[in-house]
Amino acid sequence: MSSKKIDFLLPADVAAGATSGILLGDFNNWDSNKGVALKQQKDGSLKASVSLQSGSYEYRYLLNDGRWVNDTQASKYSYNSEFSVENCVIEVAAEAAAPKTATTKTVKAKATPEPVAEKAPAKVAKAKVAAEPKVETKAKATKTTKAKKA
Repeated sequence: MSSKKIDFLLPADVAAGATSGILLGDFNNWDSNKGVALKQQKDGSLKASVSLQSGSYEYRYLLNDGRWVNDTQASKYSYNSEFSVENCVIEVAAEAAAPKTATTKTVKAKATPEPVAEKAPAKVAKAKVAAEPKVETKAKATKTTKAKKA
């Protein structure tokens, strides 16, 4: 199973003056020692990237000013009754399998003799073409003979 790089971005207005923080969630067992560092961007937002396997993960941001904040762009949330908070949820879809390359299959075909009847019409056609000028020549000769009699 391959992992997928996911970018987490906390907008500047949610960071509200925090200059750093960590990303915690199911993917690091909510362990602050394994938290993914958030890096401040030029616009004041905080960003982190994590490689995740396909599946569903809950997460939140812990900022350097001590606040826990949610991702306002999360597609859904899950209520955690133990801490009376909503965690953000991200669904990482499995990557589509790469299409298999076409394989060439060699098929041995049985040789079938060419039917004799197919060759015969070609010879007949040539014979007809050769016979037609003779008929025309004979007809012309008859007309010429009649003209001389007159």
